[in-house]
Amino acid sequence: MTTSTTTRDTVHEPARTRERGGGIGGSSEFSTGLVLLAGVYLILSPWVIQFTGTFGMAATNMISGIVLALFAAGCARSVGLRAVAWVIPVLGAWVIVSPWVISRSRGLVPLDYPGMRDLNTATWLSNVIAGAIVLVAGIALALSARRHR
Repeated sequence: MTTSTTTRDTVHEPARTRERGGGIGGSSEFSTGLVLLAGVYLILSPWVIQFTGTFGMAATNMISGIVLALFAAGCARSVGLRAVAWVIPVLGAWVIVSPWVISRSRGLVPLDYPGMRDLNTATWLSNVIAGAIVLVAGIALALSARRHR
């Protein structure tokens, strides 16, 4: 006859670790969630805002969104990946400035083709708001990662 060696104390160990500051805190989880949601939004934004005619913006939003979603998922799963959480605010800043950098023949990197439409107000606002959310949440995540080191 075998007896169970699992006690109530060992079952609740992750909660205790989190309370002592060894795990991901509540604000880190919230920041990670915001970055993940903003990343998913950026992936879908060319179809939500309907700026599929502007290839450069669609491509940069999709690539930035995929990278942000992967970083957020990685930071949520691995404490070690939080050491590179400083990349998230940098990507947030890129999302904010990308409409000015990549726009029809006025940007620094003109990725246009004949017949390409200009960026509309919804595209500009979408990127600035999503980028600001990523920037603020990324700074909070990077600061909490630095504090836990």
